[in-house]
Amino acid sequence: MKKLLFIAITLLFTATISAQNVRVSGNRIVVDGNEIATIERLGCRAASPQCIYYIRNSDGKLLITIVEMDFIDPAEQNQINPTGIVRYLRFSFADDRGIAEILNPALLNTRPRDIARIIATSRLINENELDEREVRNFVQAHGTFFSDRERELDRSRIIIHHQ
Repeated sequence: MKKLLFIAITLLFTATISAQNVRVSGNRIVVDGNEIATIERLGCRAASPQCIYYIRNSDGKLLITIVEMDFIDPAEQNQINPTGIVRYLRFSFADDRGIAEILNPALLNTRPRDIARIIATSRLINENELDEREVRNFVQAHGTFFSDRERELDRSRIIIHHQ
């Protein structure tokens, strides 16, 4: 019992220490009081079907482009999600460092703070540049599951359509 209590306290202490204060002030992403990047939104309105975020360093260099994507997956249809819509974020890293996709944390509209929190938690930016190791880990961990699934569904629809 003491061992279990010690492990629980250690995990709580580690989570508390690694917790970061992430906020978006204007177009600046601020982590623990330090600006790590700027964020610019394009679209992201009811009249605009697409939402794109551009993440730049303090020199204005583009680091990450993030696009809100969605598709219909019949396997995801249920009482809560009758249409089967799957919403995800596609991260494209500058200089061909890779692409990764994650489930969109927002039910409806993604906020800049949601994007900032993902970037900060994943430690993608360090000293005004992309952190090569963390970007590689992020790309390897997340891959392109959603767009792969969407292509798979498109291929199956084409096959069924031609029969």
